[in-house]
Amino acid sequence: MRSNILLSGGMLLLAGCGGEKEPTEGAGGEAADAAVAAAPAVEKPDIDCDDFKPRTAPDGQPADDILGLRPGMSEEEVRGVLLCKNANYAINTNKNSVSLPDGGQMSQVNLNADTGLDKVSVWLLGPDGGEKVVHVDRTTEYPAGKELPVENVAQEVATKYGAFDDTSQGSQKSGWIVRSRDGQRMTNTNSNYGNCRYHNVQTGTVSPCLHAISYEVAPSQQNPALAQRFNVAMTSQAMTSRMVDVAKQGQAKAVERAKENAAGGGVDL
Repeated sequence: MRSNILLSGGMLLLAGCGGEKEPTEGAGGEAADAAVAAAPAVEKPDIDCDDFKPRTAPDGQPADDILGLRPGMSEEEVRGVLLCKNANYAINTNKNSVSLPDGGQMSQVNLNADTGLDKVSVWLLGPDGGEKVVHVDRTTEYPAGKELPVENVAQEVATKYGAFDDTSQGSQKSGWIVRSRDGQRMTNTNSNYGNCRYHNVQTGTVSPCLHAISYEVAPSQQNPALAQRFNVAMTSQAMTSRMVDVAKQGQAKAVERAKENAAGGGVDL
């Protein structure tokens, strides 16, 4: 709609310039095609992007965001950051329930954003309406002719997150970074390394881990030195534990309110 308005305005301006030769039918068609080709595929969302700033870890703390999506953000913040980053994201969500360790349930929101070549998956946990980000996963595919060197991608992620434990196989580059609750780097010689190196959300116990970050670069079949696909994922076990506590506290408060409401009278027997 906005592109049509811009196109009409352009034609009015062209027709109003005295002394200019009017374009032929063919030239006008080419101009229209060029204008349409230059228009964005999707118009910018009608939101104030000043309200949705990407977040990064405070100075001195290890990086834990992807695209500025950081543990503890709300669904509204996630949507705002993504759409302000790229209006072409098609965003869909679904909600379900997960069990709490001492009984009861809390809400899980799975948000998926997709441009066709760039896919972002975000998991949020917490009480209904108060879910917060605990996991972010992004996969980028490169169209033919726009691939990046595998080594360049690997260097970019290392520059942001730090040196990864190398799990590469052949021309496929991959690695992990695992940290304990106090932010210390863990290695495969630490007893909790295997428990902390996962991207599934576990709500049954309090985790001794801060977060786990992984990356993987899949090489092009035509040229293994170029990347065909790139993935980076981050799971915050610490934020998962925190949201379990928040949900349990909400349950306890609900019980207290029920007791107060019942103080004036018991069950009508």
